[in-house]
Amino acid sequence: VYNWSNNTTSIGLAASGNGNIASFNALNNTANVVTATVTVTPQFLNNNVGCNGVPTTFTITVNPIPTTNAIANQTYCNGSNSTALAIAGTGTSYAWTNSNQSIGLAASGSNTVPVFAATNATNAPISGTITITPTFTNAGVSCTGQTSSYTITVNPTPSVNAVANQVVCNNTSTNLIPFSGNATSYNWTNSNTSIGLAASGTGNIGIFTAINASNSIPSTSTVTVTPVFTNNNVACPGNPVTFTFTVNPTPIVAAPANQVVCNGASTALVSFNGTGTQYNWTNNTTSIGLAASGSGNINAFTAANATVNPVVAQISVVPVFSSNNLNCSGTTQTFSITVNPSPSAVPPGNQVVCNGQPVTAINFTGTATSYSWTNDLTSIGLGASGNGNIASFNAVNNTNAPVTATVVVQPIFTGANLNCPGVSQTFTIVVNPT
Repeated sequence: VYNWSNNTTSIGLAASGNGNIASFNALNNTANVVTATVTVTPQFLNNNVGCNGVPTTFTITVNPIPTTNAIANQTYCNGSNSTALAIAGTGTSYAWTNSNQSIGLAASGSNTVPVFAATNATNAPISGTITITPTFTNAGVSCTGQTSSYTITVNPTPSVNAVANQVVCNNTSTNLIPFSGNATSYNWTNSNTSIGLAASGTGNIGIFTAINASNSIPSTSTVTVTPVFTNNNVACPGNPVTFTFTVNPTPIVAAPANQVVCNGASTALVSFNGTGTQYNWTNNTTSIGLAASGSGNINAFTAANATVNPVVAQISVVPVFSSNNLNCSGTTQTFSITVNPSPSAVPPGNQVVCNGQPVTAINFTGTATSYSWTNDLTSIGLGASGNGNIASFNAVNNTNAPVTATVVVQPIFTGANLNCPGVSQTFTIVVNPT
């Protein structure tokens, strides 16, 4: 008979027995090699006497089933380099395969997943599944463990569609700017916060009131938009695009001085001063000789008034700042051009009186506000000049022949501190001698 003993029963073999050892399923629940030493003692049994021979030994070595340490999924941006990954576990070697070579990784390899340039030519994330098979090799026997896997995801490079530049007037609303592209978010920065927009933000730029504190220079801001694609907590930026906000100023114009002129006289040149690039004006009374509207300075013109009263024209001027194909109007200023009428006088009747007799009082009538007169012969008892009516006086003629005094009366219309003369009239006073 053959008696045997086993010093490691965990391999699935009993501690002892006799006779041949039948086939059995080897066991190793550890991560290391387990070796059992079996000692076989031969015995010769006869007449109930057992004689043992010299024992012999042999080993049964059971290799473990290898495992692979869990590997977390990985996400990279298109164009970035991955991190080298040394596969670990209880195996002596590890074979891996990649289900999607378009991510930039080879189809297969062993032990280490090398650094590679992550690639994604699409607009959406793509993934490759990395399947790892562990192997434990010992004493010429290789034992394969269960496969495990993880994913490598490559996010796309996002883009943002071009945004049109905007030009607006000071204190007016901009247009909403919705960003579009294949990004999951859009980050933007603004180079000039004085226009009324924050220095930075995320997402669309809403409508805001544009500001330009200057009244003469456009204010421009450059907005830089960076598209970002975020997936698996990995944010991948794309190429930024820029556009501009231009805010034209609100121009100003100094109010021109009012003018008062006489009918038929020339006005003064009206030269507009301010920060506008042009000046548009309107006139509410064209009868003074000025058009209803125009642009730019108002040249001198001959004022007209066909009435007997002053005519006042109101001129409104609007400063306009034109830039980048946008006209921005400022505050309107007004001034007036007053045209006094040309007055008239009713010619007084001539008088003939005797020396020493009273001259009838002369009351001037017409459309004037006042009348001045001159007398070319003071010897008749009337002064050389005067204003207003001529009171009755005693005529004088110390000669032996009639004398004639010619009196010229000048009608004057006074309005807005300006005296406007009309057409003079003449009459005579004849004084006969005694």
